[in-house]
Amino acid sequence: MRDSDDPITTAVLSGSTYERLRATEGSLFTIRPRKAMAIQALLLAVLALVAPMYLLFPTSVGPLLPTTDPITATPKLLVLGLFGWGMEVVAAVMMVGLYRYRTTRQPLSESQARTIFDVERISAGLSIVTGGLAIAFTVGIVSLGVGGESTLGVYLESVAGGNIFEQLSVAFSVAHLSIVSIIGAGLIVALRGIVAE
Repeated sequence: MRDSDDPITTAVLSGSTYERLRATEGSLFTIRPRKAMAIQALLLAVLALVAPMYLLFPTSVGPLLPTTDPITATPKLLVLGLFGWGMEVVAAVMMVGLYRYRTTRQPLSESQARTIFDVERISAGLSIVTGGLAIAFTVGIVSLGVGGESTLGVYLESVAGGNIFEQLSVAFSVAHLSIVSIIGAGLIVALRGIVAE
């Protein structure tokens, strides 16, 4: 194998402190910003499915919910979905900012490269794990409604401890969450184009 075929050797010999750190100090959340942003966009695309899933609710769940109309439904569960949305979008913007800083301030000192590398790992980990879990729970709980009254009813009585589909007094509905999720996914895809690797 030639040295140029080995990504670690190539990174170490490139002269970039950041690339050397990335190659030699790998961990579970040491993924390239472009890959992390692709995962973030995918998570937001999954979150956008909540409104279509609301439309699939059978009439049997009607008595369990204040409304099955995604345009007027403002369940408490939206807060969890919005949290996941925020984690993904903020982390993606942060990764682009770090990339721009890193590429315009070359050569980086060891401490600058380490700070950028660490913040990238933290933002990727938080957005993909924490934001991903918030999105998975939101979509998963909404999907229980598609299963009908028996599925959703058991969850609400046995697990939730209260009706998480209870209406909030806000002007932000399930349909709005789907729309901002599509916009957020598109934004992340566009921002991903800025990050070259």
